[in-house]
Amino acid sequence: MANSRLILSALVVFCIASALGHSYVTSPTSRSNQKQTLTGCRGPSCLGPCDVPLSQARTPAVTIQRGASVNVQWPRNNHAGGFIRFAWAPTSGSDVHANFDAGVQEIHCHEVGGCRPDNANAPNGGDSGPADGSSRPCQTTINVPLHLSDGDWTLQWAWYGGAFSLGDYYSCVDYKIKGGAVASKVDAVFIGGDYTYPGQNKCKFFNTDRLHQCVNEPCNNPLYSAAQEQAGPAFLAVGNSPKPLTTAAKVPATTGKVTPSTTGAKAPSTTGKVVPATPSTTGTKPVVNTGVNCAGLTKVVSSTDLEIVAVDTWSNVFRMEIRMNIHESVSDWMVQVIWPENAVNTEIENVYNAGTLQCSATAPSRHSMIAPAASWANTLKAGEEMTIEIRAINTNMNSQFLKQNTKVIMFRK
Repeated sequence: MANSRLILSALVVFCIASALGHSYVTSPTSRSNQKQTLTGCRGPSCLGPCDVPLSQARTPAVTIQRGASVNVQWPRNNHAGGFIRFAWAPTSGSDVHANFDAGVQEIHCHEVGGCRPDNANAPNGGDSGPADGSSRPCQTTINVPLHLSDGDWTLQWAWYGGAFSLGDYYSCVDYKIKGGAVASKVDAVFIGGDYTYPGQNKCKFFNTDRLHQCVNEPCNNPLYSAAQEQAGPAFLAVGNSPKPLTTAAKVPATTGKVTPSTTGAKAPSTTGKVVPATPSTTGTKPVVNTGVNCAGLTKVVSSTDLEIVAVDTWSNVFRMEIRMNIHESVSDWMVQVIWPENAVNTEIENVYNAGTLQCSATAPSRHSMIAPAASWANTLKAGEEMTIEIRAINTNMNSQFLKQNTKVIMFRK
């Protein structure tokens, strides 16, 4: 992407901005009545899930009905990109991340509602909007969910994936819900479109596309290189097992379909090179082998559940996540990925997290073998859960088809 080639001046702006305090909710009034990012919300101590624990709340709870609109505002504060997650939890359990993870309502882009850089030709640049959000704030409106019961509830605002190496940022607003229509709980939705991608079903982001990945600064566990701009859909992180969100109907989907190709040639990626989470030798072109199983393994590990939990496609590449639920200890494992019959141009470029590419074959079916990335991943213990992430080229399949028709099998020596 052209915008990912950042000039030195933009880097300087971000370095300066990193000392200013990033972002937080300016309206409604947060639990601690934030006027700037709190000292405790920078670095390893910024663990959320709110700006302060419930015991330190300074702002009285606001009474509101189910279905009521809430306009939420926050400053861009010189930082581009990222996602804003809105989630609800009972106020009595608002000191626990998992309670908000189970109550996600919507995920939006960070740069929405009128906030913008000063220079329209430098979308990753700084802005003169004040840090108190009194003018040119980022903002959106959500409705109080209809499934929440009368009582004390807390709305969580969380920002993640911002440029360049930010951690997670949190604010909470306490409410007393009383009255209003009642309905069943609905699935969380992702609503795309930001300053860089207006009206599109994606957001610009950096480092990571999920919450709980970067708990300090610089990002301690990035999924992507710090300065590389990404533009995929958001994910709802539950532990280390992301699940794709339902896309809001009011936003046209533009990322589910990939560009057809008739050349069969390897096409350049538009998302830039990413940095593996572990050392990997997968940067070279896979070895083409004609065997049924190019790793020569025959012992299937049937006691391990393998599930493709997410597939994102954009341009001519896609990202696939395979979750392994280990039911009995296994060593010297490999995972075989068997692509759909018509995936003639599919080819793995990189594997991250627990795996590394071992080999690829084209006959009798197109498949790839993934081996443990390092000694720490070679032996998996019963009860563990491991995720492998694949970045691959694909020119003729959309994400839903790939997810439903790709097969994964675990082998051991």
